[in-house]
Amino acid sequence: MDLAHEVFGMRVAPWSAALGEKSAEPLQESVDISWYGGSRIPSGHPASEAVIQALSGLMAVNGAEAGRPRRFGLDVASAACGLLAGQGALAAGIGRARGLGIERVRTSVLRAGTLLAGQYIGEATSPEDWAPSMRGDGAPPPFAAADGPLFEIETFDPERWAGFWRSLGVEGPALRRSWPIFQYRYVKGHCVLPGELHRAASSARWARIRAAADEFRVSLAPLQTHGEVSAGPGWSAGHPDLKPLAAQGRGRSTPAPASRPGDARPLPLSGMRVVEATTRVQGPLAGLLLRMLGAEVTWVEPPQGDIGGMGAYYHRGKERVAVDAARPQGRDQLRDMVAEADVFLHNWRPGKAAEWGLTAEQLARVRPGLVYGEASGWAPLADRDHVLGTEFMVQAYAGLADTNTPRHERPRTTRVLLCDIFGALVTCEGILAGLLRRERSNHGWKSETSLLCGAMALQSQAGSARGSSPRTAGRPRWNPLDEPLETADGHLAITVAEGAGRRALGEALGMPLHDGNEARLAERFREAPAAHWEKVLNEAGIPAAEVHDDLAALVHDERLAPLFEPFEDGGQAPAAPWVFE
Repeated sequence: MDLAHEVFGMRVAPWSAALGEKSAEPLQESVDISWYGGSRIPSGHPASEAVIQALSGLMAVNGAEAGRPRRFGLDVASAACGLLAGQGALAAGIGRARGLGIERVRTSVLRAGTLLAGQYIGEATSPEDWAPSMRGDGAPPPFAAADGPLFEIETFDPERWAGFWRSLGVEGPALRRSWPIFQYRYVKGHCVLPGELHRAASSARWARIRAAADEFRVSLAPLQTHGEVSAGPGWSAGHPDLKPLAAQGRGRSTPAPASRPGDARPLPLSGMRVVEATTRVQGPLAGLLLRMLGAEVTWVEPPQGDIGGMGAYYHRGKERVAVDAARPQGRDQLRDMVAEADVFLHNWRPGKAAEWGLTAEQLARVRPGLVYGEASGWAPLADRDHVLGTEFMVQAYAGLADTNTPRHERPRTTRVLLCDIFGALVTCEGILAGLLRRERSNHGWKSETSLLCGAMALQSQAGSARGSSPRTAGRPRWNPLDEPLETADGHLAITVAEGAGRRALGEALGMPLHDGNEARLAERFREAPAAHWEKVLNEAGIPAAEVHDDLAALVHDERLAPLFEPFEDGGQAPAAPWVFE
């Protein structure tokens, strides 16, 4: 919980100087961060980051490729909660400026955890198949070159994929099977590729691999360490880049709708209009968060639609309008929509907005007072535009494999879309900051964010003493109790502090704890079911939780059921992560 509060304070502080005399302090006092808020778990129940990861399904998704639950080396749920708290504070400020009597915002680490796992819970509970479920007989990325570098690969073109691997000697069934596995990794949360691909990579030197990638126009990203990233260009705390737009007449603020007897209390952005031209995850999730804050969001659906069943998940509750921005008529239609909007959000590839005449400055002339959100892969690193700015390219470049993997294991990327999700959280933050400033300055703002920005926001804990695990050079140092423990019928996550915590654990288990008896400790946990140990340890004041490994069943856990709501394709999705009072 300390990390969530610290991250919240860090997120709010940079806005204070630009928001006038009322700085971050009154915003911070109006936010209530808890561990289990929104669920039926009592507030005083023992809690920790590991327990939240276990309850929310995050450990199950992170371990899908290994066939067992895995904890994240970063405190992902606490960090996301800090961002949500900052968003709630900014949104409350917007609501108050519009005349809404918002006095308090509530959010929780568990709400943040379910948001991070939400796509995979939605897919597991949906009656529709979002994508084929396929696995190879080998291993997931990253790949290892013969002379050492670990790397990730990206392409959206199956012909380029096939050409790259053929040049390294892969042919036959393994090549045919590999593309669908690779293509749908964004949807399924796993990517176990045929062993032939890994053997081909490990037989080739890095120079040859790079030459093959150049020949077939495939993007590569070597895995960087936390030290390499923090010493290089572009390392920052991961805040949006917010700039005022030149005044084109006085921007009009959108008044809050008046509530009538019997109506629900208006949310902070009720009555505001958002036009969202996005695809995949980062942009659509940012738009969904704005919709959850009360905005009326119109998704500008591209001619090709969006990827799989994820569209129904990320665009739920939005109005949909098909527009082809590549055609002049489509761009005219888009300008007409923006003329009535408060926010325009896109995640087009670099240069597209300028090519289409839809930059922030150009649309500010159409709609004075517009808040323009631009979400990309690599900003502010323009020299990375030759590499596709997607989830796994950014994970590799930003050092997430390093900071998220304990020191005793080889660094690995995760198929949980951390850069996309944290990129969306930072994008939403930038737009909210722009809206709040607009209420005070009465002119428009441009917010520029990226997946890289989101990755840096998540990793702000890696270079400090904050977090639930000690670190060396940015990487977590774990003992056997930090990993999910095998029980008679599943896995258990626990958090034990040194000293009194270990003594309490030993008493609860009826055995002394000391170095060298790890094998006996593992045997002890396998003697009873996870639910038994959860009860025993919680009664002893030790945070513990059975790991939810069945995401379809997770939403039926009576303790967690209030955190979810149905969406249009029949699945379950996390409800809004804030409560405004």
